[in-house]
Amino acid sequence: MRVVAGRYAVRDELGRGGMGVVWRADDQVIGRQVALKELPPPQGISGKDRAVYLERVLREARTAGRLNDPAVVTVFDVVTENGTTFIVMELVEAPTLADVIAAEGPMRADRVASIGLQVLGALQTAHAAGIVHRDVKPSNIMVLPGDRVKLADFGIARAMDDPNLTMTGGIMGSPGYMAPELFAGSQPSPATDLWALGATLFHAVEGRSPFSRETTAATMHAIMYDDPRLTRCEGPLAQAIMGLLAQPAETRLTVAGAREMLSRPVSDRTQVVDSSTQVVDAPTVQVHAVRRDTRPREPWQESYPEDVPLATPAPVSWAEDPWEQQGSRKSGSRNRVLMLSGAAVVVVGALLAVFLISPGGGEGEATPASSNVAKAGATEPPNEIASPLMPSSAPPSSSSSSTVSSAPPVSTVTVTKPGTPAKQPKPPAGQQPVGTPPPPPADKPQRTLVQITRYNHPAGPHFTATPGVPAPAGFNREFPMGWLVKDSEAGTKRLYACHLKGSDDRMTSVDPGCEGHTQVGVLGYIFTSKPAGVNSRGLYRCTYSGGHYDSTDAKCEGYNPEFQFGWVLV
Repeated sequence: MRVVAGRYAVRDELGRGGMGVVWRADDQVIGRQVALKELPPPQGISGKDRAVYLERVLREARTAGRLNDPAVVTVFDVVTENGTTFIVMELVEAPTLADVIAAEGPMRADRVASIGLQVLGALQTAHAAGIVHRDVKPSNIMVLPGDRVKLADFGIARAMDDPNLTMTGGIMGSPGYMAPELFAGSQPSPATDLWALGATLFHAVEGRSPFSRETTAATMHAIMYDDPRLTRCEGPLAQAIMGLLAQPAETRLTVAGAREMLSRPVSDRTQVVDSSTQVVDAPTVQVHAVRRDTRPREPWQESYPEDVPLATPAPVSWAEDPWEQQGSRKSGSRNRVLMLSGAAVVVVGALLAVFLISPGGGEGEATPASSNVAKAGATEPPNEIASPLMPSSAPPSSSSSSTVSSAPPVSTVTVTKPGTPAKQPKPPAGQQPVGTPPPPPADKPQRTLVQITRYNHPAGPHFTATPGVPAPAGFNREFPMGWLVKDSEAGTKRLYACHLKGSDDRMTSVDPGCEGHTQVGVLGYIFTSKPAGVNSRGLYRCTYSGGHYDSTDAKCEGYNPEFQFGWVLV
């Protein structure tokens, strides 16, 4: 019989995972059975690094041993023998949550909520002691009779996760239950444990992991970009799960918020409606933060279907931008002052012309002059305009007439409303277009343009709007990005506004089906190749921790490009 540290007699194997083997053993000193977790040293370390590793394990195990919560597996001792570390723990002979789901399928909502509350209590105790679990998942939750639970492996992932002992930048954990910020290089925190709890509860109620895929890379991509959809429950439990799975860590449910939702009575509508199950519970491995695919792709490189008319297109109103109609009193007053000033210049010019022109028109006398000053007070819708592609319908001026220049037009000033998050994408210098439409070549037919404008919400989401598809309530105007074509023409494709299902995030797409999400409306038509004879700029889809947004900057203002939609006029 094998005896570890002269005290723990190993009897049989209870299980093994990514971080070691668990044995049943007899404590010959106290006379009780314990669980003995054998942790082999990380590969490739020796000498001083091995000593550092052993000290780290001891320190983390001591800290975990101080946790006092009914839902925490108690750590009794840590011993080393022949270079291998053993953590002596409370023996819990019960199936894991992963085992229960595999045997029984998706669990009832009330059971899931009860388990969630107990694990939440264990995490709260650990976080108060300065411990982050780092590896919350179904196979680390033991389910005892009466649905009492025990959360195991506190401190072990932390002990194994030393950049000096493993590959630089690695983080220990199970990829399918790791928060998105970990893949971007952030350190584990209480918020990452709460994300893992949300993924675990999703697994329990749906019978499958929300993000686990066939490969680690595919799993990481799903965590960063996919939106999990609950199909078997709703009500408070669904709200708690989705709140724990919020992408930005700062908007994620806190312990108090999750406890309040999980403590609510389960509504009659909150029920399991399907018994199918798929258990995917990957072992704990080391995962490295990687850069996302930032290569811009042309629209024709996408797999979206060709643009086709909608079966029943929704009526689109091409009215002026409501934000422009509801401008502040201050800007309105400023505009009135500018209009009055312009009118005064016209009147003074006319009076000077009357007094300087003599009936005879002799030598040294001014000849009659005609002015091309625009009508005072005439206005154009700021976001929708017929471009001057053809000669004006106004009668031509006399060939003998000279021109009196008017004052230069006043540039449009874009004001960003308050409430923008601190880390929102910001347009780089020179990227913000002016508020007047581009004049196309004279040999082209007249076309109607609509201005495309970016908005943001204080909570993070962005929305690209046109007059026909205004931004939702609560979104603040950022800046105009250019001009789309209102009507279809050769070399253009429809651009759609979309709302991601199960999320507050918005995005723009050239796919009528919004890539599986909900279409909000048709923004207009974008050029699929760079148009000739007019100024244009690429329009790109970008991502950051708060979701999707559009930009005319090929580098996405320092964030992550996905692909290029096409070209807008500027």
